[in-house]
Amino acid sequence: MNKTLIATLLLAAGAAQAQAPSLDDIPPYKKEIECEGGGGLRLVGNWMRGNMIKLVDAFNKLHPECKASANFMTSSEGGIAALMFGVGDLAPMGDDAKITDMMPFYEAYKYVPTEISIATGGAENRGTLWPAVFLVNKDNPLTKLTTDQLARIFGASRTGGWDVGPMASNGLRYTSKYARGPEQDIRTWGQLGLTGEFANHPIQTYGYVSPGFKIYLERKLNHWSQKWNENYKEYVETQQATKDDAGFKVASERMLEELSKDKYGMGWGAWLHAKDYPNLRVLAVAAKEGGPYVPFTKDTVANRSYPLVRDYYLYFRRAPGQPVEPKVREFLRFCLSREGQKVIADYGAFSPMPIAYINEQLKKLD
Repeated sequence: MNKTLIATLLLAAGAAQAQAPSLDDIPPYKKEIECEGGGGLRLVGNWMRGNMIKLVDAFNKLHPECKASANFMTSSEGGIAALMFGVGDLAPMGDDAKITDMMPFYEAYKYVPTEISIATGGAENRGTLWPAVFLVNKDNPLTKLTTDQLARIFGASRTGGWDVGPMASNGLRYTSKYARGPEQDIRTWGQLGLTGEFANHPIQTYGYVSPGFKIYLERKLNHWSQKWNENYKEYVETQQATKDDAGFKVASERMLEELSKDKYGMGWGAWLHAKDYPNLRVLAVAAKEGGPYVPFTKDTVANRSYPLVRDYYLYFRRAPGQPVEPKVREFLRFCLSREGQKVIADYGAFSPMPIAYINEQLKKLD
C-alpha cells in the first residue's frame, strides 16, 4: 500500500470518529415562561437564508403572546446597532461580530453583547457561512497543516491582540499577551518540512479581503489581529468587485487561476469556487500538533470536526451579573431544542449542532 493511500485512509479514519449530529440526542423543547402582558420580541439583523423566518414562525406557534417579529433590512451590519439603541432584543448575525461592531455598544453599556451559536455554517453554498479551505497547487507535496502553522504562515509579528467579554472583565481590551515576534513567522516551504526545490522558496499567500470572510480568520487564528503576511494577495468574490477591468483583476477566480499555476503558493477561499479548479489540492487541517488532521468535507463541517467551521451567531444584551431577559432566553432555548434544530435541519442551508456544543451554548443562558 503506497504512502499516499495510507495517509488518505488515516485522514478519513480521523474524520469518521466524529459522528454526524443527531436530533435524537437533543432534548425536546419545554416551555418555561409565558410572555406576560404581551410580547414584543424584536429580532434585527441577518435572515439566516430564510431559517430565521422559519424559527420565528415556529416559536410564535408555541408562544403567540410573545409576538416575535424580525426585521432584516439592515442585515448583519445593523444588528448590534439595534441592540445598542434599544430597538432590537436579539441580533442575528451573518458574520462574526467585528471589533468595530462591538466597540460602540461597549462604550454605551460598558460590556459587550453576549454571543450564542444556534447552527453550524454550511459547507459551500453562498450565504451559509462556509468555512475557509486552504489550497495548494497539485504539484506541491504538502497535504496537511495545523491551525498554528496557518496562523504563522498567513499572520505576521504583532504587538498584541484583542480580548473580548469575560476574558477582559466583560470589556473589550487590547493586550500584549497575544504578541509574537518575527521569529515565529513561517515564510518558506522548508519551515514546513519540504525539501529540494521547495526548501528555500518563499510561500506566496493568497486569500480574501472582504471583512466578513477575513475577520472570521483573524479571529480564529490571530486574536482579531489585522497583521497579515507581507506578501498576502487580496481578492473578493466577483459580485463585490467593480464591473470593469480593474475589478476583474481582483475577483476570486483570478486568485484561483493564479494559484493553479503557482506551485509555491498557498491560498484560502470557498469550496464552491475552488472545486472547479482541478490543479488545486485542499489541505487537511488539525486543531493542534499531532492531529487528527481532518479533511474538508460536508460531513466534517456538519459534525464540527473540521477546525475552521463557522457559526450562525445571535447577540443579546446581558449586563454582568444579571439574568438573561426571559423572552430572549425562551427564544434561544427553543432554537437550541430538538424542535428548533429540526427547523435548521429541514431547511438545509445550515447544519444542526452536536449535543455537546449545544450544551456549551445553553450554559450562556444560565
